Amino acid sequence: MGDLSPLGIPQMVVILALLGFALWKQGWIRVVLALSLIVWGAFATAYDMKIAAPLIGVATVLFFMGIFRLIQNARQEV
Repeated sequence: MGDLSPLGIPQMVVILALLGFALWKQGWIRVVLALSLIVWGAFATAYDMKIAAPLIGVATVLFFMGIFRLIQNARQEV
């Protein structure tokens, strides 16, 4: 009947676009996009671990980079 996985080509394009935008932007946008990618990766673990595990890993690194950058900017403003 076909593949029942919700991780098709259109979804992968959206994931890659979000990942590229999170790599490009900084600040709160990076943190929010990284959180959304972590949630998407957690959802994808039930369907394809080969996609979900790297997605969660990269998004977690981006999340912490964004948080550390926000802390650094806040310290410079004080």
